[in-house]
Amino acid sequence: MVFKMAANSIKMLISEGNLIHNIKHLENKYEKKILPVLKANAYGHDIGMVSEILYNNGYREFAVARLNEAEKILENKKITESRILVFESIGIEFLDIIKNNRSIEVSANTFAELKELIENGISPDNIQLKIDFGFGRNGIVQEDIENLKKYIEEKKLFFKGIYSHLYAVEYEEGVELIEKFTEIVKYLGKGRFQMIHMQNSVGILLFGNCEIMTHLRPGIYIYGLQEEGFFHEGLKQIFRLEGKIAGVRDVSKSRYLAYNLKTTLCEKNFTYAAKIKIGYGEGFFKANEKSYCLINGKPYKILLVTMDNTFIEADELIKEGDNVILYPDVSKIRKDTGLHICEILPAINSRIAREKI
Repeated sequence: MVFKMAANSIKMLISEGNLIHNIKHLENKYEKKILPVLKANAYGHDIGMVSEILYNNGYREFAVARLNEAEKILENKKITESRILVFESIGIEFLDIIKNNRSIEVSANTFAELKELIENGISPDNIQLKIDFGFGRNGIVQEDIENLKKYIEEKKLFFKGIYSHLYAVEYEEGVELIEKFTEIVKYLGKGRFQMIHMQNSVGILLFGNCEIMTHLRPGIYIYGLQEEGFFHEGLKQIFRLEGKIAGVRDVSKSRYLAYNLKTTLCEKNFTYAAKIKIGYGEGFFKANEKSYCLINGKPYKILLVTMDNTFIEADELIKEGDNVILYPDVSKIRKDTGLHICEILPAINSRIAREKI
């Protein structure tokens, strides 16, 4: 039997119900507003789709890493009243975009950058201050806090927000960083900031109830994804990567599968190989080889990932059109591939359609 050129049916299905469930679950548990992070194409789920779902369910504030991600959200003309925080610094040559679009908020990642923003006419209502605690990324350093206080008092500045970053540090260190951040906010004047936030997803699990914070800033948790060792109960995975078998071939008499010797792909001489239309050209890495997918609810080993296709060790029960699910258990992805789920999903590109369910 030869492979047929069946239409590609591998898709990423996005559950609107689970997405909204996750945000409301976090809101209710910690009694805080949520600032959902939609960077890296909404962690691979599709930034346009996710932002529209959230907007249609009443959410108006988002966070992204880069300016072009904010612009991507705003391409949707239905999203008219949103406020989008951009984490990374925006070069002076792009500041006119901010002046002409009040939906985009910029981060002041150094004291000098803050002064540049103000001097170039960016409203403080469109600025959030980022404070650095030594993570080696960006933010206003603690040595500049005193001068920052003098500057904002002289200019009588009131900002959209102030924030910092809390990664998976030791618990005691996390408590110390939150205390330092709280001291800085109070020193600068809590009333100068509409929004105060620090906890990412792991930080929410460990320190979700900090009184001074107005918002929590989850990334992976709104998508129902989990960090190893930091499982948060009550969250539901929102994506399913699934489709149909494009064909099945008896390869018992062949030494090769695609360009590869069969003996390099599997210890035993397998008889059947099933094909699905996804490969590293879609961002489905070769690291997935020797991991497992589900076909009709039963696990089968992935043998080979090529640019346009993936081949699976099959049996006589598998036929073209059967249902296949990739990444059926995200908790096993690190063990199976050596990669984190946040490395895997954003790499799956637009050759794989996203559909809302």
